[in-house]
Amino acid sequence: MSISSMMSIGLSALAANQQALKATSTNVANVNTVGYSRLDVQFISREASGGLSGVEIEVRRVANAYLAAAEMRGAADVASADILSQFMDRAQGLLGDPSDASSVFSTLDPVFASFGALAVDPASALRRSSTLSDLTTLLAQLDTTAEEIQALRDESQSRIISSLEEANSLMSGIARLNMSIQRSSIAGVSASEAETEQQRMIDRLSEIIDIRAQKRTLGGVEVRTTDGMLLVDLDAARLGLDSTTEGEPHPGVVMMPPRSTTETPLETHISGGELKGLLRARDKELVNLQLAFGEFAAGTAEALNAAHNAASTVPAPAAMIGRNTGLLEDDLLNFSGVTHIGIVDSEGNVVRNFRVDFANGEILDDQANVTPFGGATIGALRDALNLAMDPDATISFENGVMELETSVVDAGVVITDDPTNPARRAGRGFSHTFGLNDLVTHGGPLSYATGLSALDNHGFIDGDITFAMRDHDGAIVRTFNFHVTAGASLGSLRDDLNTALQGYGAATLDANGRLALTPTNNNIGRIDVLQDTTVRGDTSMSVSQLFGFGEQLSIERARSNSIRADIVANPNLVATAQADLAGAAANTRVLSPGDGRGALGLEAAGATPRTFANAGGLSGQVTSISDYAARLAGHAGVRAEALEGARAAADSVREEVRQRRMSEEGVNLDEELVKMTTYQQAYAAASRMIQAAKDLYDICLNLV
Repeated sequence: MSISSMMSIGLSALAANQQALKATSTNVANVNTVGYSRLDVQFISREASGGLSGVEIEVRRVANAYLAAAEMRGAADVASADILSQFMDRAQGLLGDPSDASSVFSTLDPVFASFGALAVDPASALRRSSTLSDLTTLLAQLDTTAEEIQALRDESQSRIISSLEEANSLMSGIARLNMSIQRSSIAGVSASEAETEQQRMIDRLSEIIDIRAQKRTLGGVEVRTTDGMLLVDLDAARLGLDSTTEGEPHPGVVMMPPRSTTETPLETHISGGELKGLLRARDKELVNLQLAFGEFAAGTAEALNAAHNAASTVPAPAAMIGRNTGLLEDDLLNFSGVTHIGIVDSEGNVVRNFRVDFANGEILDDQANVTPFGGATIGALRDALNLAMDPDATISFENGVMELETSVVDAGVVITDDPTNPARRAGRGFSHTFGLNDLVTHGGPLSYATGLSALDNHGFIDGDITFAMRDHDGAIVRTFNFHVTAGASLGSLRDDLNTALQGYGAATLDANGRLALTPTNNNIGRIDVLQDTTVRGDTSMSVSQLFGFGEQLSIERARSNSIRADIVANPNLVATAQADLAGAAANTRVLSPGDGRGALGLEAAGATPRTFANAGGLSGQVTSISDYAARLAGHAGVRAEALEGARAAADSVREEVRQRRMSEEGVNLDEELVKMTTYQQAYAAASRMIQAAKDLYDICLNLV
């Protein structure tokens, strides 16, 4: 070996060990840096034509692709589960425990207890005011809780937007680093620092969206969703909200792939990460809770209204004005049983008494006069009642609203269903059907049991409904437009819906006139409505409003409920008595100021079983309001506990993978100290070799 070769070998060893020491120093400096993968030094013999001619090193990041992929999956699962757990825990906290005095359900029992106390002394102004105060508190708490749950959905929407912006920034950064790493790879220069920074970005992106990354031939990574959709190569995809779905307050998420201008729905292509957790919270968990809470609120209001319509004030009101039922005068009556309509004086004595027999289609008054219905429609009944009651009272039915008014001085109107054969339409009495004496008012229907039959004309003018098929996570997988044509029967409308929904769902019309849409496809969790331009006759009510299509209308039933305005202004209008009209002749006293049976009926409304429809995570059931409240609170608690368990399990799996990855990719100070000592000694040895070569060279020169 020549002296020159010895010098070359020594110099290469000096340079190699100097670079190795630098790599070791970098490792030590980043021992506590999150996401840092240690640098590994490999010494490689340098060959020449005459044999070995020194050493060089190759510095590489230690990266285990399998463990990195496993941790990314774990990070996505933890992030998604953590988001869901947080939101459901907060939502459950809003409902609270039914036994907790601060929960929304704690305001329920005082209302029914107040009506019970009022029954003891119906004339007490103090007890009437106290009862209305307790009911106001309940309705306000229902509204507040509904607003707070909605606020959680709005928060999730804001966080979705923030997550999309962060994901876009990270993907753009990964794409830029891909370019840098590729240039370094082509130039034969180490790109370890860029790769380390890129890995940090990938790790964070994996917490937002579940992704997979694979090495590119020229350096850098290619990032895709777990089902293969490209997110990043030398360019980055762009994520955003779907702006094409009109009428959707909470739009889905779309992606524009790299170098493309076509938007693609993203929700069905991701299964984990913060974004998926936020979408599931917004479109599934919180919606299910809202639907069940809306059913509870509507059931409570309906129970109070049913009892109040069965009672009367003392003295009776001169006029009774109903709510917008969405019904038309041409609709079939579809009533069974018997109801009584009485005109009573200020002392509670009968002036006129009318027995309406729906089975026989006739009106019998207290003077044994019989007035037959001119037909089996609401309009025919109205006309027959006007004929029978003339000139003592009039009844009208316009814009879906029924009004009944007496012209007798110092007299009022009372309606009671027969005690042995009560009038019923879709499970409600005559007065309750038209809301003639409601206690609680709402801007739309509280019950979607319309009492309509397949033979009724559906009554809607030409219009369109935009339906959205949602999967079990609440994501929209398909939308389509359905045209409603005027002039057909409700049965035909149901059949047309079945044809349009074929393969996705079915439309059913039950005996109570509830038209429901039920998914029949395993991939469809809910059928929603985005827009509805239909109107039913002169009622201004759409198909969706009348039958409760779409999630938003059902959810809104928990909000904006209030005590009837005239009752708030005059608490004496609280119906605490009951009129005994069945068989009562003229001048018979049927109302008494001390009668508290109406108030007792209102108290019993809380414990009376009633039918609750399927709503969110709660199946349809027949139970009392109090029991339904307990089941709703229990359901929310179970969901919160289950999601917290899922989060803990996902976190445990991720932590195990993280520890394994750190043991392989992380920095061990003891190992680095050994390496540093080794490289220092090797550096010193190379220096001595160069010195020896120099000495030998000097000796040779001196010999000349």
